[in-house]
Amino acid sequence: MVRAPAQQACVAPRPSQWAAIRDTLWPLIAHRDGDSAWAHLEPAGLPGQSAAWCDPLLADPSARSAGPALYAQYCASCHGDAGHGDGPGAAASDPPPYAFTRPEFAGMREPPGPAVLFAILTRGIDRTTMRGYAETLSGWERLAVIAYILELPGPEAVRSSRAWADTLRSRRQEGRRQ
Repeated sequence: MVRAPAQQACVAPRPSQWAAIRDTLWPLIAHRDGDSAWAHLEPAGLPGQSAAWCDPLLADPSARSAGPALYAQYCASCHGDAGHGDGPGAAASDPPPYAFTRPEFAGMREPPGPAVLFAILTRGIDRTTMRGYAETLSGWERLAVIAYILELPGPEAVRSSRAWADTLRSRRQEGRRQ
C-alpha cells in the first residue's frame, strides 16, 4: 500500500487573528511576466507569524457552506463556476485567471499557502485583473473562500501534492536572505 506523504503540521489561528491583522500588512503580490507559477510563489513579504498558519476554516462546516456561495458571487465570473479559470470575464483578463483545479494547487493547503492566498484576496495581484477584496469581504469571508478553493483540485491531489508548499517555503527563505 502506497501512503501519501505526511502533511506538515500547521497552526490554525482563530479567524479573528487573521482579520485583526491590518490589511496593509499583507503584501501586494506582483505578477512577474513569464512566471509560469504566477504570484503564488512570492511569499517573502508575508507577515512573519503567517509562515506556519493554515486556514482555520478548512474543517469549519459553516465556512464550507458559505465558501461556495461567496466564490460564486465574487470569483466565478473570472475563475469559472468549477475553478477552471474559464469564467465569462476570463477572455478580457491578461494574464488569464488562475485555474484552481490544477493538481499542484493542492500544495497551497500547506503553509504558507493559505497566507499567500489571504494576501492575494486582501490586496489583489498587481498588473492583473485580480483586485483586492479587503473592503468587500471580511477576514472570515476571505478565509471561507480560501477553504473552498483549496478543495477544488480534488481529494487525490490534496492527498499527494507537496511540491508547491515546498517551493513556497524555499522562496520565502530566499526572500529573507536578500
